[in-house]
Amino acid sequence: MIDTIKIYTEINLDIYNKIKSMSIVKNSVDNNKAVLLYEIINDHLEGSYDSRLSVRVGCGSKYGFVNLGYYIEIEGSYHKIINGYNSHNGYCDLQFIADNLIQMLELSYGIELPHLENWFLQRCDIAICYNLENQQNVKSYINSLSRCQYPRRNAKFYYDESLYLSGTTTTLKIYNKMLEFKKHDLKKFVSKEFDLKNYLNIIQGFIRFECEIKKKTLIKIYKEKHIKIINVTYNDLKNIWSEEFMKLLKLVESNLKIVRGREEVKERLNKLYKPSKASRLYNFYCAIQLNGLIDTKENTSKSVFYRNIEDLKNSNIDFSQSYKVEEMELFYFNPFQFKEVA
Repeated sequence: MIDTIKIYTEINLDIYNKIKSMSIVKNSVDNNKAVLLYEIINDHLEGSYDSRLSVRVGCGSKYGFVNLGYYIEIEGSYHKIINGYNSHNGYCDLQFIADNLIQMLELSYGIELPHLENWFLQRCDIAICYNLENQQNVKSYINSLSRCQYPRRNAKFYYDESLYLSGTTTTLKIYNKMLEFKKHDLKKFVSKEFDLKNYLNIIQGFIRFECEIKKKTLIKIYKEKHIKIINVTYNDLKNIWSEEFMKLLKLVESNLKIVRGREEVKERLNKLYKPSKASRLYNFYCAIQLNGLIDTKENTSKSVFYRNIEDLKNSNIDFSQSYKVEEMELFYFNPFQFKEVA
């Protein structure tokens, strides 16, 4: 399903001024030169259960708009605006979502915005939830991702909760939906007419795979600087989701495999760590193979020895015949073989 989107179009001065008059304006001024350095004009519309839709206007030069001179951006989750949650019962029609968000703004500000044909896509999140039946399965699977590394991406792992892999083309997120909901959204439902107990029971085994598709990827797919919303299909977006997670899961499988032998060990360490640390750990591994574990321990400071041992264990490296790396108990799960939650 489609979750958060960011769309934009060109607007005239009248619409710009009307939205600006109802928004929060932040600016920075160089008082010595009496020059405005920048200005941020932002507002938000509130939907169900304190879900918000961000609205921003500004100078059209940001997007290269020169005809009318100004732009408007809308960013938010239509799913959350309508339902208050985004775990299931979602929408896959980008045109339907965008058209409804545009209508919300027109009604809220009393304005007439450009037709959908003149709106463009800046960002789109495709998110799919799977039901693993209980929290233990969800936590077990997520914790199996703790060693996952992705080239040229910043990986952040949170025990029991999530794996985040941020990049310039896409950002991938795998997380425990129940824990994420309790952390970020639970307080919104406390005083609302919502069957919270039943909802928590429904999502208690949900794991969510989310791909934030950024402008660079959209430009690569559609070969246009400004990607018209009316030209974007859900199949195209879902294919990006599939390709990105297929790459990730191949890396996960590689990282979970215990490696033995100098070449495999060297390759694993170079993939997981920066060159200096990878080299240091590889030399430590070779010392164990050459001199044995006991001799290496006697000739290495206690803190360095145990730190290196821990790093080798966390890298799933079997570093001696006498020391067996314990296999991690895993919950097997392949999203491409599971049915997504409707």
